[in-house]
Amino acid sequence: MQHTNIRYSFLFFLFAFLAISCGEANTNSAHPGAATAPNLKEVSTKLPEAAGYQTYINNCIICHSASYVQNQPELPEKTWAAIVTKMQKTYGAPVSDSAALVIIQYLTTIKGRS
Repeated sequence: MQHTNIRYSFLFFLFAFLAISCGEANTNSAHPGAATAPNLKEVSTKLPEAAGYQTYINNCIICHSASYVQNQPELPEKTWAAIVTKMQKTYGAPVSDSAALVIIQYLTTIKGRS
């Protein structure tokens, strides 16, 4: 019985310590990095306008930002085709087969590797 009381006392003090610590952490309303963080509404990334650009924008920007594509390595056309097909078949992207071909060519043009 004495061990149970000790456990409960320990848990109570541990909980109280954590509650107080969390409360103190929230008293400083400004995050130290907030002054240097960019305003994401002002950050824009523009992909190159090449053949297929508008088809890419109409079909892919729903889920992927332009910066997502720019951060990808240069890939061969076969790999881009596999990725676009995966988006259609596995993830259910509502992209027609004809649009997929245009998107693959666009991605190969802007981020392709021979």
